[in-house]
Amino acid sequence: MSDLAESVKSKGERLKETITLLKKLPKVGIPDSSYAYEKVKGLMTNWVNDGPAHTELIDFKSHWGTLVLPVKEGKVSSLDLKAKRPTT
Repeated sequence: MSDLAESVKSKGERLKETITLLKKLPKVGIPDSSYAYEKVKGLMTNWVNDGPAHTELIDFKSHWGTLVLPVKEGKVSSLDLKAKRPTT
């Protein structure tokens, strides 16, 4: 195998990361019936099915979320939530 093939995440690795992240969202107050949850799920489903590396800013109403979906081994998918500042 070439170094390039060895360094790309497998579909199994991507699926495991997707399940882990999606299970955590309701625990932090993001309902699985919300638009933002469905957006994350759709992006991650595409990524699991050999989609490219992707970063996306998602509006979670009370938070902004930055979803990072890497394709290289050693990098883990993540969703960084930051509270929105109240407008006065």
